[in-house]
Amino acid sequence: MKTTIFVLGEFPGTANRGEAARAFKFQMPKPIACAMFIAVLNCVLSVGLGAPSVTDSSPLHHKAQYFQQDLLDKHWLDGLYVSIVPAAPPGTQLEHTTHEPGNVIHAGVWTGRYLGGVGYQYVVTKDPWVRRHGGEILRALRILQEVTGKPGLLARGYVKGHGPVEGWERRGADSVEWHQGQGQYADYRWYGDVSVDNFNAVLYGYAIYYELAADAAQRQFIAQDVDRLMSHLMENHCRIIDVDGEATRWGHVGIDPDPSRDEYYRKLYDSLLRRSGAEEGVWRPPLRSSLMLLPDLLIAHRMTGQSKYLDLYRRVVTRFKENPDRRREGGAAGPERLARINHSSEGQAYEALYNLLRYERDPELLKLYRPWLSDLWEVNWMEGNPLFAWMTLALLPEYRVPREPGDTVPRLPEVPHAEEGMRLALETLRLYPVDRVLRPVMNSLRKDIDLNPSSTNRKLSLRPVPINERPLDNEYAWKGNPYELDGWLKPAVTMFQFACDDPQVAWCSDSAGRVFTTLDGGKRWRDMSEGLMGARVQNILASTNRTFVLHAQTDQGRFVTRDGGMSWRPAPTTDQPAFRNLDFKQWQPVSGKLRFRVSEAGELVRSVEGGQSEIACMKGWRIPRAYSLFVTPRGLMASGPGGCYQSSDGEDWSELKLWREDETGAADFLHAYWMGRYYGFIRKDE
Repeated sequence: MKTTIFVLGEFPGTANRGEAARAFKFQMPKPIACAMFIAVLNCVLSVGLGAPSVTDSSPLHHKAQYFQQDLLDKHWLDGLYVSIVPAAPPGTQLEHTTHEPGNVIHAGVWTGRYLGGVGYQYVVTKDPWVRRHGGEILRALRILQEVTGKPGLLARGYVKGHGPVEGWERRGADSVEWHQGQGQYADYRWYGDVSVDNFNAVLYGYAIYYELAADAAQRQFIAQDVDRLMSHLMENHCRIIDVDGEATRWGHVGIDPDPSRDEYYRKLYDSLLRRSGAEEGVWRPPLRSSLMLLPDLLIAHRMTGQSKYLDLYRRVVTRFKENPDRRREGGAAGPERLARINHSSEGQAYEALYNLLRYERDPELLKLYRPWLSDLWEVNWMEGNPLFAWMTLALLPEYRVPREPGDTVPRLPEVPHAEEGMRLALETLRLYPVDRVLRPVMNSLRKDIDLNPSSTNRKLSLRPVPINERPLDNEYAWKGNPYELDGWLKPAVTMFQFACDDPQVAWCSDSAGRVFTTLDGGKRWRDMSEGLMGARVQNILASTNRTFVLHAQTDQGRFVTRDGGMSWRPAPTTDQPAFRNLDFKQWQPVSGKLRFRVSEAGELVRSVEGGQSEIACMKGWRIPRAYSLFVTPRGLMASGPGGCYQSSDGEDWSELKLWREDETGAADFLHAYWMGRYYGFIRKDE
């Protein structure tokens, strides 16, 4: 494990913290440089070695520096951005192998968007390191193509190594799209079934970086990769075809205008056509159905100069532009409409429109495209989404290129809600939390939040929740639902059992069907479910006379282990002990008249009068709700949506870390920050 000390400050010509130190050494006389180094060192020592000096309220440029270093330490796989990784202290270097992976299943899409942010970073800073950094990303995106062994086909992501990918292929549940690389990529394990959002995000990043940051060699590099991607798409009728020869699950990037393909699309979109009120058998898709395809074709034509891309673009427009857009839903954003919004899809639409409106020059087509953006803005301006705000304010009422990147804050355009939308977007970045660990949040318990009455399948807020109070989005904040109240809730612990003769050895089962063990009194827990071959654990029972013998009741029958969970086998009919089933709402005695239970309201309560009266006792709990309670040889154990807790007396509780914690990176912040700097919406010193 390595530790990085963060020395903050925007040094001339640098973005990488390691290069910042070298810049001082070589650009200053030695005595001054030494004095400066001592002053900086004293400052670092005064706040503690290894402790990040950035907080949620730090200036935005300090947060950007911290997040980029954190990205390089924990989320960086030779240019690929890995969004979700095991939680680790600042400065920890993660390897991203099959044995220590992050979530690479969506790495391509977030790497593409991060590349766009790096493009903005370079044009603002003109830092040579940023361009080299961008070059690493370009090489990683090329590997996403080449690792599949099929020209023009992207992988979703990859890790290094062999064998099952820990945590992502366990029990075979997610293995169907995992493949081992071949040839020079034999040491890579990659994930297929790439979808439209992965494909378009890579094209989005290419377009921005190509225009703003790429040197001549990088432009040629990008053009080659874009040509391969788009040639694959055109040759397969605007579809992404996987290594098995079939279209990927979400691999229809647009609609081929060739009339001979109409019957194919009628069958593919039959249910959608019926829902939209189309006449039976009539195939008249609106142009907006090809929104993801249109900018890709313009990008490919711009970078390669090949007329085939512009020709297809024109054929798509000519064939579909006069068709009615029955799905278009304009007007103000009421509760019913807000409850139905798919924010991930909205982000993809913004991404596509951003390049479509930048590259298109035909006034008539722009009159058609701009209302699509206005419709999005009408339901998003109040959400404080900085990426959506910057795109809208840059593209409407017409596209404006800043005279000098990041020079001054521009006059806001005549766009509805521009001033308020700008204020909310900046507020989101200022509140954006430094702590990126995915911890449980249950805002639905709060009385100060008004609920959306039109949301029937889950509780949503009527107004956007501030970003530092809502559940962290799983990978990219700007695609998340700002009305979401609850997230990352923990499963219930269904049973605790301790070894008969060693209080340091214990097991627990949870409502997700897993069983865990500890050998050190709860400091570290290991998932011991793999040997059950997919069976879901419902209950467990430890032997009363043998240390590592444990029985498990599962949805596939009863199993027994004689080595603490490393191996399991079906329990013989002669070995069928009786499992305990606890009612956690009943009083559980501890000593004397001291009792505990889970109340009807879901609170953990205690009584010192044998159950005659009760009082809540959840001091130290993240969320004041309980699922289960156990009286054990090591005191009280209880679980709830906020986690698992232990206590010796029921007064003070401390969290028991049963489940691995993950954290997400901040490529979303960096994307929005540098885009805001480029357009001048964020000042350099802010």
